[in-house]
Amino acid sequence: MAVVTILLVAVISIVFGFLSALGYMVWRMLRCDGWDRSNMTNALRLISHTVLHPDDFGKMYYLTDEHKKALEYSGFKPSQPFWYIDKDELSEVVGTRPES
Repeated sequence: MAVVTILLVAVISIVFGFLSALGYMVWRMLRCDGWDRSNMTNALRLISHTVLHPDDFGKMYYLTDEHKKALEYSGFKPSQPFWYIDKDELSEVVGTRPES
């Protein structure tokens, strides 16, 4: 009986923790000024897209009106918010790979 109780508490704790983390992420997204506060499914759609297509982060760019004008007249490439995704963390991003 004690083993069943422990397993039940563990499963309920994991489920509660997952739902709490998901709720916290949605709550933070909806509090942001750049989001539409009337639709909670936008936040859930973003989280599901992140899980299903993580490679999209390496292809994202910041595009402002200035960037769009510069792209029309030259080969200007706007900055990437996640430029470090495809790089080695120690040698290419931070530059502090320890020597062997």
